[in-house]
Amino acid sequence: MAVPIFMAYNGGATAGTVDTIQKAGGWSRTGLGLLGAMDKVGMTVSAGVWGYVLQMVPAKLLLTLGLFVNAVAVTVFSLTMNCYVMYTAKFLIGLSEGLQWVWMPLWVVKFATEEKLPTWINLSGCVAAGVGAGLGILIAGFTTAHHFPYALPFQIEAAFLFVLFVAMLLTPAGDLAISSAGRSSEVKDEMVRSEKRLRAMSDISNRSEGNGETVQNADMDTGRPTTPRGRPGNLLNTIRLAEDVPLGEQLSLLWKNKLFCRATMAFASSNYINAGLAFIWIRLFIQLWSMERQISTVSFLAITGGGGAIGIALSSNLEKAQDIHRILIFLQKAMAASCLGALMTVAGLLLQLLQMESSYALTTLTLTLTWGGIIVLCMGLAATTGLIQIVCNNSVENEKVRSLGTGIVQGANNFVGNSLGPFLPQVVMDSLAKSTGANDSQTLFFGRDLRRERALRGDTRQHATNFATGHCPDGCLNQPTSCDLGEQKPSHKNRFPAATNFRRGSAVCMTHRFRLVL
Repeated sequence: MAVPIFMAYNGGATAGTVDTIQKAGGWSRTGLGLLGAMDKVGMTVSAGVWGYVLQMVPAKLLLTLGLFVNAVAVTVFSLTMNCYVMYTAKFLIGLSEGLQWVWMPLWVVKFATEEKLPTWINLSGCVAAGVGAGLGILIAGFTTAHHFPYALPFQIEAAFLFVLFVAMLLTPAGDLAISSAGRSSEVKDEMVRSEKRLRAMSDISNRSEGNGETVQNADMDTGRPTTPRGRPGNLLNTIRLAEDVPLGEQLSLLWKNKLFCRATMAFASSNYINAGLAFIWIRLFIQLWSMERQISTVSFLAITGGGGAIGIALSSNLEKAQDIHRILIFLQKAMAASCLGALMTVAGLLLQLLQMESSYALTTLTLTLTWGGIIVLCMGLAATTGLIQIVCNNSVENEKVRSLGTGIVQGANNFVGNSLGPFLPQVVMDSLAKSTGANDSQTLFFGRDLRRERALRGDTRQHATNFATGHCPDGCLNQPTSCDLGEQKPSHKNRFPAATNFRRGSAVCMTHRFRLVL
C-alpha cells in the first residue's frame, strides 16, 4: 500500500502548495487548474492502455518501470518553475500512476477472500488515496505556512519513491502477478487428467479390496491438479477464465454490459467531487471565513478523513456482501446521503457569502452547517467507491476482459472525476472574475457550487441568480464598502456588492473566534 499512498500524496501536495506556486510563478486560475489536472490527464490517457498491456507483459516489469518514471518526474517537478516542464512532469506522473491504479484492484480480486474483499478494496483504494492525499496536504500546508519553498513536499515524496523502487526490485514476480486463471484449453486438459486419475484410483481401490494388497501404478499421475479451480460463478465469485479475446470484441462485451457501464459512471462521479473538494478547500475557507492556513488544513484532514472513515467502515462491514441486490440498495442509500450533504454544504456557503455584517452566532452556524454537510457528503461518497469497484470488476467474468475493463474504469474516473474536478471550477472562477468583476470569495463559491452534483435547485437557484445579477427583490443588497478583505481593488464592474462585508478590520477578530471554536 505504500506505493499508492505516495502516488496519491502528489495530488494532495499540489493542492496544498497551489497558492504558493501561483504567487511564485504568476499563474492564472485556469493555469493552476490545468496543472492540478495534468497528472489525471496522463492517468486518463494511459489507463485503458495499461489494462490491455497487463494482459501480455509481466506485472513486475511494468510496475518497476512505472515507479522509476514516477520518482524521476516528481524530482524534476520539484526543481523547476517553468510551466511547460511542470506540465510535462505532472503528465508523466499521471502516466505511471495510471498503471498502479489499474493493477491494484486486479491484484486484490485475485488474492482477497470472499469475506475480506470489500475491506481489501477499500484499503487499497479509498484508504490509500485518502491517507496519501491527506498526508500531502498536511505536509505541504505546514511547510508553505512556515515559508519553506513549494518544492520541499515533492522532494520528500521523491525520496520515498526511490526507496519503494528498490523494494519493488526485490519483490518476487509471483507476488505481483494479477492472473490466477488458465486458458480454456488448459482447463479442459486438467479435467481429462482428473477423470483419468479418479478412474485409476477406483481401479486401485477395487483390486486392493479383492487381493488385500495395495497396488501402485507407476504410470498413473496422482499429483494435485496444476490448474487453479474456478470459484462458484456468482457476481462476487466469478469463474476465472483467461481466454484470448480480440480487442474489439473485448470492448464490445464491456459496452453491452449495462451494469459495468453504469457502475463506471457512478464511480467517476463520486471522485469528481472528491478531487475538486481537495483542490479548492484551503482557499475557500481562507476567503469566506478568514481562517488561518493551518486551521484550514487541519479542518480538511479532520472533516474529510472522519466522514470518509465512517463511510468506509459502513461499507466494509456490510452483511451478506455477496448479495448483489443488497449491495445496490446500500449504494442507493449512500448516494442519497451524499446529495443531502451537498445541499447542506451549499446552504452553509451561501449563507456565509450573503452575510451583511459579521456576527459570531451566524458565522458559527454557517461554518457548522458547511462542515456538517461535508462530513455527510464524504461519508456517502466513501461508502460507495469500494463497493462500486467490486461491482465493476466482478461483473466481468473473463480475466482478460476484466483487465481491460479495469483500465477503462480508471480512465473514466480520471477524466470525469480527477481531471474535471479541479479544472472546471477554476475555469468557472476565471470566467466569472473576467465577466463580472467578482472578487475571490465570490468566484470560490461559484467554483465550488459547480461540483455539488447540481444540487442547487428551486428557490435556491433563483436566489443565486438574483444575487449574481445584483437584483434582489427584497432589497437585501447594500452598497459596497470601501474596505474589502484581501487585495481586491474597487471596480465599476463588480456586480456582487453583497459579499463586500469581508472587512480587514474584522478578519483578525474572526480568526480569533475560530480559534476559540476549534
